[in-house]
Amino acid sequence: MTAPDLQPYISVIERLQPLINTSEFNEVFTILTADIPKPKQFLLKMELKRLGQPCSYYIDLRGKVDGEVRPYEHAGKTHYMDDTAIKAFERGIKRYNRYTLGLYEEVMNTDNNYRVRHKQQTEQRMQAVIAGDPLVTTTDPETTETEPEKTGPSLIQFASYCSRGEERMNFTIDIEIEVEDGEQFQASTVDLSVSGSKLKIPNSRRLAAGQKIAILFKGLEQEFALGFSHGIPYQVIDTEVVERSQYVRVKRLPLEDEHGFSDFLKQFIHGNKRRYKVNLDNTLDAVVVKGYEQFYLPRISSLPVFLAVREGLPVPVCAMTTENNRQHVQYFQDERQQSVLMQLLTGKRLKSCLQKAPSERSTILYCFTHAAKGKLYFYSATCDELLQLPDLQNIFFGFAAQKPSWRVFHLVVQRTHPNDSHILLSLPDTADQDIAKLNQPPSQLVQGLIKDFRYIVSLTDITAQESTALYQQITFDESKLAQLKIFGHAKLDELPPLESVALQYVNLRAEARFLYKTKVLLKINQQTFLEAHTRDFSSKGLQIETGEQIAYQKGDKIQLALPDMQKISSKYGLTELEYEVMAVSKSQLIMNLKVVEQTGPHQGRLFFEQLIKNNRAKLTLAEETQKYAGLSQALRNMYVKALNSFPFYMHRHGIRYDLNVIGRGAEPNNLHRLLGVLGDKQQKVNLQPLLKNNATNLHFANQLKGMKRQDAPKTYEVFIRYRQGQKKMEQSFVTEFDFDLKTAQARQFFVQDALANDLLFCFKIFLSRTGRPDTEHIAKELGYVSVYAIHKAKVLEEELWSVVGVGDVIDISDEILLRYGVSAEQMLAQQAKRREFVSSVEAAG
Repeated sequence: MTAPDLQPYISVIERLQPLINTSEFNEVFTILTADIPKPKQFLLKMELKRLGQPCSYYIDLRGKVDGEVRPYEHAGKTHYMDDTAIKAFERGIKRYNRYTLGLYEEVMNTDNNYRVRHKQQTEQRMQAVIAGDPLVTTTDPETTETEPEKTGPSLIQFASYCSRGEERMNFTIDIEIEVEDGEQFQASTVDLSVSGSKLKIPNSRRLAAGQKIAILFKGLEQEFALGFSHGIPYQVIDTEVVERSQYVRVKRLPLEDEHGFSDFLKQFIHGNKRRYKVNLDNTLDAVVVKGYEQFYLPRISSLPVFLAVREGLPVPVCAMTTENNRQHVQYFQDERQQSVLMQLLTGKRLKSCLQKAPSERSTILYCFTHAAKGKLYFYSATCDELLQLPDLQNIFFGFAAQKPSWRVFHLVVQRTHPNDSHILLSLPDTADQDIAKLNQPPSQLVQGLIKDFRYIVSLTDITAQESTALYQQITFDESKLAQLKIFGHAKLDELPPLESVALQYVNLRAEARFLYKTKVLLKINQQTFLEAHTRDFSSKGLQIETGEQIAYQKGDKIQLALPDMQKISSKYGLTELEYEVMAVSKSQLIMNLKVVEQTGPHQGRLFFEQLIKNNRAKLTLAEETQKYAGLSQALRNMYVKALNSFPFYMHRHGIRYDLNVIGRGAEPNNLHRLLGVLGDKQQKVNLQPLLKNNATNLHFANQLKGMKRQDAPKTYEVFIRYRQGQKKMEQSFVTEFDFDLKTAQARQFFVQDALANDLLFCFKIFLSRTGRPDTEHIAKELGYVSVYAIHKAKVLEEELWSVVGVGDVIDISDEILLRYGVSAEQMLAQQAKRREFVSSVEAAG
C-alpha cells in the first residue's frame, strides 16, 4: 500500500503508473512533479518503481470478498477472483502490459473486499463520534459478532442422506380424500411423485399410519381425462402436525390399470418439473452432509483398520490411510515389513471392548518395541489389562516409556457389515443418464474382499511429550522386568498381509507431478556437492532422494544442479538453481522442494514447463493407483456409517472465524452428550463449555492463520469438570485447556480436585487446516440442485468454501487418569460415574 505521506499525490501516481516501463516516463514525471519538493519527488519515483515491478504473488480472494470467486488463469498461474476483481485485473493488464505489484494491490483493495469495508466503516464510526453523532451504525454482516448461544451450532449427522427412487415435484392441487367408511373431505397436495405424495389436510381431520384412502385428483380432472371416478388407492405412511394443519405422506397402492396412470404421472412430472420445481430437500441435505464428510475424512488422525472374521478369529485385512495416519501403518510393521496388528488386536481385546456399553467400546493401548539379534519384538498392554495387574503397572510404564518406540493409542471398536459399503446417490435414476451407473454396487472383486468384514478398529496416537515424561518418572524394580514377557508378542513365521488403501479425495496439488529419476547435485559449498536423484517433478517443485542423511529443515534455501538434464538443453541454465525446502522425511533422505523466484523467471521452472509440454504423453503421473478399483469408496462408506467421533468445523466469514458446525456419527460420543446437558429443543448442543466465552474459538482461529493445508494437525488437551445437578452453565462446567494449565502440577491438581466430587472428561483435539472443498465428490447432486435452484447451489458452495479448519476430538479420560497416578479404586469409581451419566442422558433423550 502507498504510504500515508504520499496519499496527497495519489492522482500523480495513478497517471504515471502506466508509463513506468516506457521511454516517456522521465519526461512526463518531470512535468507532473515540477511543483513538488525534491525529497518528495525521490519518494514518488521509488514508490512508482515499487508498484511497477513484476509480481509473482497468487491472488486468492476466497472468503475475502462479497462475490462469487472462481479460478482465473493468467501466465500459467491460477488465481481465485470474483467478477469485480477480474475486471480490475484485466483493466490493469491492459494499462501496465504485465502483472505488477501495483496491480496486485489494486485487486486486493476492491470496494467489495471485506477488509476494505471494515476499514471504511471503522473510519465512518470514528468520524461520527468526532462529529457528536455516536448513534450512526453500520449493517455489515461480516463485522457483526453473533452470539453463538442465540442460534446454536449446526449438527451434521454423517451418512444420514437417503436415496430417492424417483423425482418428486412441488405441486399444489385440490383433491378429495375418501376414507374407508365412504366419508369424503377436501385437501390438497404439497408434492407429487409417481408412487407417492405429501398431502395437507384440515386439522379437524385425522389420518393414521397404515390407513388406506382413495384420492380423487379434482384439479387434474379439470384438465385431463383420467378416468378414475372411484379415486386412486393410497396408504398413509406417516403424519405430522404443524400449527393448524396435518401433513400426511402417502404411497400409491397397486391398480389394475397401473401402467397407464404411472405413465401419465411420469409424463406430467417430466413436462412440468421446471414450472413447478422439483422437491430438492433430500438432495440439499445430502450435499451438505457429504461436503462436510469429505472435509473431515482426509484429515482424520485415526487409523481405521478393517477386520474380517475368518475361522472364528479376527483378521486385520485393510487399513484406510490419509496424510495424517500413514505413519501408524509403518509403526506396526516388524523388521520384515509385515504388519503385527493381527497379534495386537486379539479376539480377547476386541471382546473386552464389545462387552462394554456402546459409549465405552474403547480402551487405551500402550505399545513399545524391543530389538534383539536383528529382530523387532512388539510389546503391548491395554488400560483394562493393566488395571487387572496392578503389580505390573508401574514396571510396564516405567520401563516402556524409556523406549524411543513408546506409543499410546486410543483404541475404539465399531461393528460394521459389508452392506454398509454401498451408499446410493440421493438422486433417482431418472434424474440423469449417469446416475444408474454411479449407483452400481461395488464390483464382485471388492465384494469378495469385504464379505467377511465385521469390525473396524480405529487407532489414534495420543502420545504426548508431557505424558511420556511423567511415565518415565515412575520408579520400578528392575529385577522384575522379566515379568513383562506376558505382554510380549511372539514372532510368527507368517502374518496375514495388511492392505493399505488410500482414501480417495480431490487432489489439492496446484499441478500434476510426474515420476522421473535423474541425477541431482546439491551444493554444500563452492567445492562440495552431495549427489542425489529426483523421485518426481512438476514445473514448480521437485522431490529428491539422497544416499545419506541430510540436515536440512523446512524453510531452508538450497542450490542444486541438474547435470544430465543440462546435457539435453542449452536453452536453460540448470546450475545453481534455487529451491526452498518444503518438507523432509523422518528418515532425512527425502526432500520436497519448491522453486524460489527472484527478479527473473526460474530457469528450472521454464525447463520443466517445456519438458512437460513436449513429452506429456510419455510421462507417468505420480498418483497413487488403486490396486482394487472401488475398494477405497467401499471402506469410506463403511467407516462413515460406523464412526462415533466428534468433528467440528471452523468457518471464515470475512475477518471473523466461527466454530458453529459439528458432526456426529452413528453413535454420539461423550462430548456430544456433555454439551447436550443444558441444551433445549431448538439448541440441542451448547458449545459454551468448550468455547469458554469464545476464547477457544479465537485461539483456534489464530492457530489456523499460521497453518497450511499440508501441515500436521495441531493438538490440544482439554479438561472438562462437570458438576451434576446445577441449572446454570457457569456452575455446571469448569473447562481448562493445556494452554490454560501450563504445568503438569497444575493439571494434576485440577484432575485430583475434580475426582473428589464431580465428573471429569478429558479430550484430545486434532486441529487441521483444510484445502478447497472436494466438489467432485458432490458434483452430480450439486449440479442437479443448480439446474432447479441456482441460488441454493450458490449458498451451499459458499458455505463449503468458507470452511478453513476441521477438528477431531478423541476421548482420553482414562489415559489422563493413569498419567497422573490416579488409583485403581478412584479410576473404577470415575468410570462408574460416567456410565451413570451416559445412562441418565440417554434416558432423558
